[in-house]
Amino acid sequence: MTETAQPPPAPLAWIQTRMALERTLLAWVRTGAAFIGFGFAIFNFFEALNRTPGVAPPHMHGSARILGIALVAIGTLAMILALVQYLALARYLEGGVFRGAADLAGVPRLHPGLIVALVLTLVGAATLWVLLARVPG
Repeated sequence: MTETAQPPPAPLAWIQTRMALERTLLAWVRTGAAFIGFGFAIFNFFEALNRTPGVAPPHMHGSARILGIALVAIGTLAMILALVQYLALARYLEGGVFRGAADLAGVPRLHPGLIVALVLTLVGAATLWVLLARVPG
């Protein structure tokens, strides 16, 4: 006699879905951090390279600045979009049809991924502002 696999109870499926949402947010945090970090590094590397004696001037003046600023902007925008998606899906999973499955009375509701994403978004926005302020007008 073969046993058939039983579907997981509704609360367990809900928790798995909720944790998948957290993992997706953290994947976007890593992606956004990489874009912001690479953009900042490229901007500063080529700024230092342009001030180094004996180095030929760039063929396209300002292209490294544009690339660095664009990467920081893309990373910051990715973080904003990830936060919007996360908050919308979290609200959906905690209301309506899922209210019974989402009953986690007594379980602390900590959201470290959300906090990290918010802080990184602010860091990206501040970095973008600083880089734009350094570009000669």
